[in-house]
Amino acid sequence: MPQSIPLRFLILALAVFIGFYGYIGSMPLFDLDEGAFTTATREMFLRHDFITPYLNSVPRFDKPILIYWLQAASASVFGFNEFAFRLPSALASTAWVWVIYRFVAQVVDSEKAFYAALIAATSLMPTIVGKAAIADAVLMLFITWAMFAIFRHWQTGRAAYIRWAYVAMALGFLTKGPVAVVIPAVVSVLFYLSTGRWGAWWRAVLDWRGLLVFLIIALPWYVVEYLREGQAFIDGFFIKNNVGRFNAPMEGHSGGFWFYPVVTLFALLPFTGLVLVAIRNMISDLRPVRGSVLSDEAALKRFAWIWFLFVLIIFSFSGTKLPHYLNYGLVGLIVIIAIEFPTITNRFLHLVPIALFFMVLLLLPAVLNLTVHQINPPYVQAMLADRNAYFGWDWYAPLVVFLGLLLFAAFKRRYALVLIMVPLAISFSFMVNARLLPIVAQLQQGPIKTAGLIARDLPGSALMLGMNTPSFGVYAGKILKKGKPEPGDLVLTRAHDAASLNAQILFEQGGVVLLRMR
Repeated sequence: MPQSIPLRFLILALAVFIGFYGYIGSMPLFDLDEGAFTTATREMFLRHDFITPYLNSVPRFDKPILIYWLQAASASVFGFNEFAFRLPSALASTAWVWVIYRFVAQVVDSEKAFYAALIAATSLMPTIVGKAAIADAVLMLFITWAMFAIFRHWQTGRAAYIRWAYVAMALGFLTKGPVAVVIPAVVSVLFYLSTGRWGAWWRAVLDWRGLLVFLIIALPWYVVEYLREGQAFIDGFFIKNNVGRFNAPMEGHSGGFWFYPVVTLFALLPFTGLVLVAIRNMISDLRPVRGSVLSDEAALKRFAWIWFLFVLIIFSFSGTKLPHYLNYGLVGLIVIIAIEFPTITNRFLHLVPIALFFMVLLLLPAVLNLTVHQINPPYVQAMLADRNAYFGWDWYAPLVVFLGLLLFAAFKRRYALVLIMVPLAISFSFMVNARLLPIVAQLQQGPIKTAGLIARDLPGSALMLGMNTPSFGVYAGKILKKGKPEPGDLVLTRAHDAASLNAQILFEQGGVVLLRMR
C-alpha cells in the first residue's frame, strides 16, 4: 500500500470525489425515491411549511424531518437543482468515510484504516446510495458514529463516548426513526454480553446525561408534529412506515430469505473476494477466547460481525426488502475485510469478480442491441431507443485500459496484489459512478426532466397519469394535482396511454409524453 500519508489521503480524496461528487449535479433525479424526497423538500418552500413534509399536498409521514431540513438548507444556497438536493448526502458520505478512517486508525492501525476508507468510498452500494437525495447516507453516518462510540466506550470505559452515542442516535432518530436506535441497542447488548460486561452496558444505557441529550435533540419535532397532525402522524409514521414495512411488503419490495445474502456478494464489489475470505473466517472470529484477554482487533471483529449479522438477519425477516437496507450493517463487514486486506494473495479469487464486471460492461451495448426488441413493457424499449448515443469511445476506452490493468495484475506477480487492488478499486468506481450511472439516469429520467422543464414555463395545472415519477413536479416547480385531467391541464404520461386522450402533444421522448388537454 502507499506508505506516504499525503498520498493515502490524495487517493482517498480522489475516491470520494468519484464516488460521491463527480456527477451529482448533472444526473437527473431518480424516481421514485429521489423524486419523492426532493418533491417534499421543494413543497416546503411552496407551502411555507418547514414542519410537516408534504408530497403533492398529501402529508408525507414516511421519514422524519432532518433530511428535508438539510436539503432545504442546501437548496436555499445553491438553488433547486440536483446538486443542491444531493449535496447533504454527499457531505454525509464524506464524513462517513472520515469517521471510518479515524476509528480504524485508533483501534487497529493507519494501514487498515486506509483500506477501510477505500472500501467505503469505492464499493458498489455505498457509492450509489451515498450520493442519492434520500435519507440513507445521513442515517449511515449517524448509525456508524453511534456504533463506533459504543465500541470505544467498551474499549476505554470513558463516559464521553456514551453521550456521543446518544447524540448520534438522536440525530439518526430525526433522520429515519427507530432503526437508528434499535440497531445500536441490540448490537451493543449482544456484544457486551459476549464479553461478560452486562453491568457496563446497563450503566451506559441509564446514563442520565446521555438520555437527556437524546430527548433534547430528538423529541421536540416529534412532539410538535404530533400536536399538529395527531393520530394521523402516529398511524402514518410509526404504524405504517415502520411496523407495516417490517410486517408486509410495501410498494412491491419483497424477496425471500436468500435476498440479503445474495445482495451481500454484490454490495461490496469490487471486494467480493475479500467478502468470501471474511465469511470463511467468520466462525473463528466469533469463537469465544478462553484463558486470555480479548485483543482490541479480535474484539473489533466480533463487534463488527455481530453488527453485520444482526442487520442481515433482522431485515431478512422483514416483509419489505430493499437492497440498501443492508447498508445499515455493511460497515461492520467493511471493517472486517479491511483487517483481512493486507493478507490477500489469491489473485484468481480477488481479480475474477472485477474482470467479470468489466466484461459485462464491455458487452452491454451489444447485448442491448440484440435483446431490446424482446424487452417488456414497451415503454422500456422506447426508453432505450437512444442508447447508442451514450456508448462511444468514452465508454470503451476506459474499459480497455482497466482490463489491461487487470491482465497486468494477473501476470506480473512481482507486484503485490494488495497494491494492485487500489487502482482497480478506483477504476471500478469510475465505471460505476462516472459512466454507467449517468447513462442510466439520462435514459430513464432525462425525458421526465425535460418534460418538467417545459411544463415549468407553461400555464396550467400539471399531473401524472398512469405513472409515478414525482421528480416531474420538482422540475416543473408545481404541486402536482390528483384526479382526472381537465381541459387546459398539463399531463405527463406514457406514450401508449396518450392515444386515448383528447390532447395536444407538447413533448415526446423515451416513451414519455407531455400533453396539453383540450
